[in-house]
Amino acid sequence: MREVGSSPRQPRGTSNGSGKLSGKKLQTGRRAALTVVAVGFAWVTVAGGATPAFAAKKPVIPSQSEVNQANAAAHSKAAQIGETEAQLAAANAELATLNNNVEILVEKYNGAMSKLADAQRAEQAAQAQLTLATQQRADAQVAMNQFAADSYRGTAGMSQLNALLTSGSPEAFVDREAALAAVSRHERAIIDAMKQAEAAQRDAQQAADRAVADQQKASDSAAQAKDAAVASMNAQAQQVAQIKGTQAGLQAQLAVLKGKAKNLATARAQGLAELAAQQEAERKAAAAAAAAAKKRQDDLAKQSGGGSGGGGSAGTPVDLVTPGTGHSVSSAAQRSTAVAFAESQIGIWYRWAGAGEVGPTVTSSGTQMVAGYDCSGLTMRAYQAAGISLGHYTGLQWDEGMHVSRDQLQPGDLVFFATDTSDPGTIHHVGIYIGNGRMIDAPQTGEQIGNHNAFRPDYIGAVRP
Repeated sequence: MREVGSSPRQPRGTSNGSGKLSGKKLQTGRRAALTVVAVGFAWVTVAGGATPAFAAKKPVIPSQSEVNQANAAAHSKAAQIGETEAQLAAANAELATLNNNVEILVEKYNGAMSKLADAQRAEQAAQAQLTLATQQRADAQVAMNQFAADSYRGTAGMSQLNALLTSGSPEAFVDREAALAAVSRHERAIIDAMKQAEAAQRDAQQAADRAVADQQKASDSAAQAKDAAVASMNAQAQQVAQIKGTQAGLQAQLAVLKGKAKNLATARAQGLAELAAQQEAERKAAAAAAAAAKKRQDDLAKQSGGGSGGGGSAGTPVDLVTPGTGHSVSSAAQRSTAVAFAESQIGIWYRWAGAGEVGPTVTSSGTQMVAGYDCSGLTMRAYQAAGISLGHYTGLQWDEGMHVSRDQLQPGDLVFFATDTSDPGTIHHVGIYIGNGRMIDAPQTGEQIGNHNAFRPDYIGAVRP
């Protein structure tokens, strides 16, 4: 694209090998030439009675200030996008922290639930043991009740009265009474043991119940902490989504602003080109009128016998560019270095007015702060790497070297493209030729530097710096 960057052009000298002026002096020379032709045209008009054959309407040209304001608006919007990117990074970092915290709390909750399950199983085991002990006590109580009933009815044969009546001697009675007392103590021991077991199991059951209750509280607390953390994480995730939505809206606005800026820049370039074409047409008309007046004077002189009739011609147009004109300062090695540099930049994104520095650049992932080039910025840096200074503008680079024909192209030559291939004033794009009909160039916004066809329909010519 034909765009102006931040790097000023450094004139190479006052003239080249063919006598052609370069840089600002060339432009000054052209203005002077136009002034002379205009004066001559005015004289011819008065002397010869000729009138201009056209009165073209001047084109509407957006001011550079309007273009600058549109670009500033786009850059401001890009800066806003950069701010949302920073906000999004911070929000994502907070989300990651919350996610880690949730993982920790979820694991604590899982541990608490595991302990609760263990306590519940212990409670169930205690309950089973209590049930068994209670049953055993009941069985012993039944046996004791049966023993007591038998003793009361005298059917057991072991009461003290029976023992006394049936004993043959006092010694036998003592023996029988000792046996009866031993049986009674045994039965009481069984009952006491059952009571103690039942009491112990009841205590165990109560302890298990308390453990379950305590663990249930711990589990409830862990669940609450987990739920609160998950809620915080979900809220943060929603904030991230909102920032992304805002960023998408800003990027859409940026696309509109960039489109407006590009349209203004294009309109300005086309208007300037149209104005230059009108001025060129006026110059040519003035030259033609001057030539016609000169021819009439020569004819009159011949008829009157005066003058030599040698005359002169209107001359070659100032802006006429033919292969071989201009002056090249680059060596084959330097051109090779320029090509190597351009190839090393393949894949870098296009950025309006870019010359390799980092700035808001439209990529496939949206606007990012990365390095970027426009077309003339790439060729300028390529030759800067080879030790040759070029201006950051296609119009300047067209005049900074020797013009070569298509069949004379060599790798490293600059190839130019124009909206009107007969008018260098409409040049809008430049690339660096690499051979075999291919070039390396920075195409346009949203595209990357790459290897492309060098002989497009809008090809206008080539320059060897």
